[in-house]
This record gives sequence, C-alpha cells and structure tokens, in this order.
Amino acid sequence: MKSVAGILLGTILILWPLVGSTAVPEERRELATNAVRVLYDAGRQAMAERIADISPVLYRELEAATGLAMGFRPTVIPASDRSDFRRLGGRDVYAAFALPETGQVVLDLSRFDVRPALFRPVLKHEYVHLLLHRHIVSAHLPRWLDEGIAQQLSDGLSEYLPGGSQMVLGEAFAADRVFPLGALAKRFPGDAFGRQLAYEQSRSIVGYMVQRYGDDFLRALIALMADGASLEKAFRAVGGIPLSDFEADWRQRQKAPLSWMGLIAGHLYGLLFFLAALATLIGYARYRRRRRAYDAQDDDPQDGWR
Repeated sequence: MKSVAGILLGTILILWPLVGSTAVPEERRELATNAVRVLYDAGRQAMAERIADISPVLYRELEAATGLAMGFRPTVIPASDRSDFRRLGGRDVYAAFALPETGQVVLDLSRFDVRPALFRPVLKHEYVHLLLHRHIVSAHLPRWLDEGIAQQLSDGLSEYLPGGSQMVLGEAFAADRVFPLGALAKRFPGDAFGRQLAYEQSRSIVGYMVQRYGDDFLRALIALMADGASLEKAFRAVGGIPLSDFEADWRQRQKAPLSWMGLIAGHLYGLLFFLAALATLIGYARYRRRRRAYDAQDDDPQDGWR
C-alpha cells in the first residue's frame, strides 16, 4: 500500500505544474526573442519567425492605443492543425485563445492557412487580452469590455468565427433580445446565437464609446482602471454619466435605425398589396394611352388608302 501511495504521490507531483496551464508537447521547437517566445512544430518555422517579427510592431501599436506598457514576454503556441488546437484546449468555433494567467496565446494555424488575412488582427486581438489582464484586476474587467476593447483595437475582428456570416445584433434589437451588460460580465452564452450576439454587442458598445467621446476615451478609461478604479467609477469620471445611462443611450441609438424597418415589417403584407395594386393601375393607364394613340392613327386620313 505504501508503494502504491508513493507512486500516486509522485505522479501528482509530476503533473502538478501542468494544472491550469496549456500542456505543450515535448517535440515542439522554441524560438525565443526579447519580445516573444514561440513554441512551434518543425514544419512551422516560417510562421514562428513571422510571429517573432510582427510581435514588437503589434506591441507598439497597442501601447500607443491603451497607454499600457507591454512589459512582459508572451508565449505563443501556433497549433499546426485543428486536432492539435483542440488538444491544447481550443474549440472549433475559435481561431485562437489567450490564457492571461500564464501569458500564453494559442493559434489555430489551419484557420490562417485558409484565410491568411486574419492572422495579424487575431494575434493582435489576443495580445490585447493579455495586456489588459496584466494591468487591470480581473474582477474590475467585465468580459464584454475586455472583448469589446480587443475588437476595437484589432480592426473589429475577434477569435470567434461563427459558422454563418449573418449579423445578429440588428435581429436581436428587433426582437428585444439584446443582453443587459450585467449578463455579459463573467462569461458569454454557450449557444451559437447568444455567443455571436455577445461578441457583436461588445464590439458595438465599445465602438459607440469611441464614437461618442473620441479616440482618447479608451486610454483614459483604461488608465483609471489600471490604477485600481472599478469600471463604474472610471466610466463616470471619464464619461461624465453613469454606465447604466450610457447603456440606455446606446440601446436607444441602436434602435433608432430599426424603427422604420419595424414599421415596414409590421405592415409588410399591406404594403405589398398596395404596391401590386399601384402597379396594376399604372399598367392599365399605359395600356389606355397606347390604345388611344393607335385609335388616333386609324382615324387619321393620311394613314388610310387614297
């Protein structure tokens, strides 16, 4: 019994460092620079070098946009295929994910092999997550704000790749299904519609912050939160109103373009009937004009036999 207990204890001690972190296969190679550490498969050296080359550029862009210093070295793990990405903890609906607690980013290279234009903004998006969590207490950083800022600073793109290309935010507003921000503070919904709506809603509301207050708003908000202020206090200090009032204003502004659409949708059948009737009247009027013109030609003696 003692030997069995000893074996189990030894096994636990060996596996303990892997708990809470991404397990990396031993056969991966390492490319380490002052900016980033890349763990890659043998056939992916070119991608590893690209990550190493582009990372300092992305850091400078993010430091300028957020006012936060990228004073740490992330570890990036480019998974060669979808199954490798799943083994590292990824899911099929995502192209990448970040682990702020360990400073790691995992990329699904099979996504970028097909759509190479996604690589730069998605990597930048994941660096935003690492940067924000490095400087802001996680309890003060709601999921929607974390995701919204990351999308705002990465050309509107995220790690989430929905199966369809349709936008669901307008549909949610029309059906009054938009989430209250409090519901998106900790996690996003698990169903496809809810998850896509959460991402679109996060992008929209942070984009509206910048639209309403200007480009420097996010820097000021982030600076106060990095100093320890809660989101509510930081937002009131920078925006001048409670966050709840801003949310209500955002909802009203988003609904406004939909009001005419909703009115049209509510009277769709009547409108179609009216248009059909109008088209019939116009067609009949044109027919009558042509008929009168033909009759006038028949009555003209110059057009008859002499």
